[in-house]
Amino acid sequence: MNSDPSSTAEATIVPFLSRHEVTVEWGDCDPAGIVYYPSYFRWIDQATHRLFHNAGATREGMSGGRWTEGIPLVAAECSFRRASQPGEKLVVESHISRFGRSSFTISHVFRDAAGEIAAEGTETRIWARKEGGASLLKSVPIPADVRRRLGG
Repeated sequence: MNSDPSSTAEATIVPFLSRHEVTVEWGDCDPAGIVYYPSYFRWIDQATHRLFHNAGATREGMSGGRWTEGIPLVAAECSFRRASQPGEKLVVESHISRFGRSSFTISHVFRDAAGEIAAEGTETRIWARKEGGASLLKSVPIPADVRRRLGG
C-alpha cells in the first residue's frame, strides 16, 4: 500500500501557518478597559502582511514584479468570543483558508496564554493590478508561486 498522500486523488494540502504575539495595550481598549473592536481589524491586517512575509511572498522576493499589483481587501469580519484587557498577550494564528482564481480568504484566530479563543476573523482579498490609471484595479489570477508558498 502506498502511504504517500500526494499519490492519492484526495491529497491533503497543508496551508502555510503564521503565528505571532500581540500585547493588548491601553490604547487598544475602550473606556470599559476591553479591546475596542477596530484594534482586532488592525491586528488582522498586520497578520496578513506577516503571513505573506513569513511565507517569502514579499515585494523583494517575487520575480517579475508581480507583487506590485497588490492585495486589496474586499471583505472582513470578526467574531469576539471573550473580552481581552490591557497587558494580555494574544497569539494570532493566520492561514489561507480558501483560494479562488483571483480571490483568497485568510483566517485568523486570536488565542490567550491558556489557548482559549478570544476572537476569530477572516479577510477576503483579491490579487489585482493597476489598469487604466493609478486608482483603477482589476483582479487577475493569483500567481502559482504565491499559491505554492502559502500552501494552495
